[in-house]
Amino acid sequence: LVGLGFKVAKRLALTPEQGAETLVYLASSPDPGSITGQYFDKCAVAQPTSEAQNDESAKCLWAESSRLAGFAD
Repeated sequence: LVGLGFKVAKRLALTPEQGAETLVYLASSPDPGSITGQYFDKCAVAQPTSEAQNDESAKCLWAESSRLAGFAD
């Protein structure tokens, strides 16, 4: 069962090159140079999921990240 899970995940997962494609595009292309504060997916401006736009979740993530990094009050 675990082996089947790995086979399915491997087919759905991105290669490192595919995963880095948008970051490389943003770092090296002059096209998005004037765009700020936007979310990019597959080298294009995209709408983040509702979960990614949840302010309460963002506050919890920030607090936990700060705690784990040793910066929490």
